[in-house]
Amino acid sequence: MNLSYPPTRADRDLYPALMSIEESENFPRDHKSFVRIDTSLRVYWHTLFDICPDLLTLSGPDGMAIFRPFMAWAARRRLAFDWSFYLWVYVWLQESEFRDRLDRDGLLQTIMGASAARWAILDRSKDCGIVIGCADTSDLVVGWKCHSIRGGRQIELIEPEEALPPPANTFGYFTQPDFELGGFPGWQGLSR
Repeated sequence: MNLSYPPTRADRDLYPALMSIEESENFPRDHKSFVRIDTSLRVYWHTLFDICPDLLTLSGPDGMAIFRPFMAWAARRRLAFDWSFYLWVYVWLQESEFRDRLDRDGLLQTIMGASAARWAILDRSKDCGIVIGCADTSDLVVGWKCHSIRGGRQIELIEPEEALPPPANTFGYFTQPDFELGGFPGWQGLSR
């Protein structure tokens, strides 16, 4: 029996370590509490890298050069991991050591598409679609909820004939009340 291991804790006692990558590192890798924390964090790892595998090209095959610093950054800012999860990853990437290695077209479209698809799955409002814009491109990504029994959600890349003003921050969005693109109501900032 190794007495240097911390005692096994109830899940409620692990919440601080779930929110802080640095705290989770205090548990030995073969300890039951570390396994519980790691299992919980892997949901977010798969949410990120299964949908955006190009990020593994930047970070290395285990993704940890991106995943752990991003999660720590997100915890400090108390970000909600809602549909905007991928957009926050891009914001972090722009501030990180990876900034100069970003494929601003391909990765940006993937990130915006992933967030639009997540919105189309998670949003429970009466809105039918979301339009996401970025200060780094005039292209827009539109996500539509499923609106027929045989249909699925749809994600579109749109190059508007007339460019919209850029969002105040890196990303902005607005929603559509029906399944047609309407006017431009102005950008909303990402929630935290």
